[in-house]
Amino acid sequence: MSILIYFILGLLTSLLFPPYFFLPLGFIIFPSFCFLLDSNKENYSYKNIFYKFTIFGFGFFISYLFWIKNPFFVFEETKNFFLVFLLLIIFLSVILGLIFTTIFKLGKKIPIVFLIPFMFTSSEYIISIFFYGFPWFTFSLLLSSNEYLLFLLKSFGTLFSSYLIIQIFCIPFIFLTKGNFAQELKNLSLFIALPIIILMIIIFTVEKNNFKIKTINLEIFQLNFENNDQSLTPEKKLQRIIKHIDESTADLLIFGENNFPYLLDDLELKIIKDSLKENQTLIIGATRYENNKYYNSLVNINSINITYFDKKILVPFGEFLPLRDSLTFFKSIVGQNDYSKGKIERIINLSTNISFIPVICYEIVFYWKLLNKFNNKGNFIVNITNDFWFGDYIGPYQHFYLTKTRAAEFNKPIIRVSNNGISAVIDNNGAVLNKTELNKTENFKHKLLLKENNNFVNFHLILKIYLFIIFTLTHFYYLRKK
Repeated sequence: MSILIYFILGLLTSLLFPPYFFLPLGFIIFPSFCFLLDSNKENYSYKNIFYKFTIFGFGFFISYLFWIKNPFFVFEETKNFFLVFLLLIIFLSVILGLIFTTIFKLGKKIPIVFLIPFMFTSSEYIISIFFYGFPWFTFSLLLSSNEYLLFLLKSFGTLFSSYLIIQIFCIPFIFLTKGNFAQELKNLSLFIALPIIILMIIIFTVEKNNFKIKTINLEIFQLNFENNDQSLTPEKKLQRIIKHIDESTADLLIFGENNFPYLLDDLELKIIKDSLKENQTLIIGATRYENNKYYNSLVNINSINITYFDKKILVPFGEFLPLRDSLTFFKSIVGQNDYSKGKIERIINLSTNISFIPVICYEIVFYWKLLNKFNNKGNFIVNITNDFWFGDYIGPYQHFYLTKTRAAEFNKPIIRVSNNGISAVIDNNGAVLNKTELNKTENFKHKLLLKENNNFVNFHLILKIYLFIIFTLTHFYYLRKK
């Protein structure tokens, strides 16, 4: 019976995330975890904890990542293999069970109202960092539906925001039990509330110094090219792109990932360059071939020159195939050739005083890999993507809301252009200023206001260390007390 409860809790937890955002459930789910684990905390076997949270993980991931089956249904050759996605679900569930068991063992003396947030936050961090491709699993996503709450991400970053969310969900447990109520509230105020208040005062002071630089007139084109549409030839695609260029009066024109229908070629690029008006710049996704290697690239074109950025964080089983000789049935999805990782710095200059940070597809979820000392002063982010592979419901919305969180976390506007949607202009607070609908052919113009925005990414790193210190201090405090 208890195994079934954990499976149901996993399913319910997935409903906290986009596109559902049933956030009140959190005040039921996490106090339930507190009751279940605190009732017989000293006598739980680690095997028991592992089984229960592996089942919880399976319930969560089978619902949250169910869309991963969609790429198998794009081509006839791979439809019979769609159940392979279950291997990923099982793998992540086992990893989650192992992490929870380890953290429970290390922090067994810590009050459960603090231990539960540590367990979830630790699993989020470890899965994100060490298991390639899954910063997708972050509780900070729960903030993305509320543009006022996204301020927390700007202030505290992804990991600390996740901790705060889960800690808040656990608070009802303090009021519903007769434990050391006063002491736990005191620790909550000392370790969590006080640092938050201090940091928010600092951030508010710094934010007041922002000032306007320039307005860019841009136009976004959501072409909605279908990956498996054989009737839409490269010639027709290029003609449509040229037509949009001819009709646009914007300064900056942006298309989606791999919208350029050929391998980068001087002839086709010259056609595009010749179509651009004076002082116009075009950004488009393309496949680049150089030195017998293929690159998924963002190309920046104006009437004078062409610059590009090659994608650095590639999708396993999407852009490269591990164990290619053995997993031959995946070739219909990946293709006959793997993409290579780019080595060019992640920054493109539009003019002497304006630059942007290029991000391709799901690179946007890797919050710790995008900013560095070379590009931190970039004025905005351009994220081109093609969410056709993600299906029509859960996947594209998760990807979109993850992009919103990154705009707030980095305190930079993001121009998101998806081949099939959702395309949007998102300001530095995570607010959506303009957007398209999913699976629609649309384009829109927007005046992008650029500011000199400071971000607090270095503070976010300090807060990660602070979480570890809290865990250590509370562990030794309660160990000594008991």
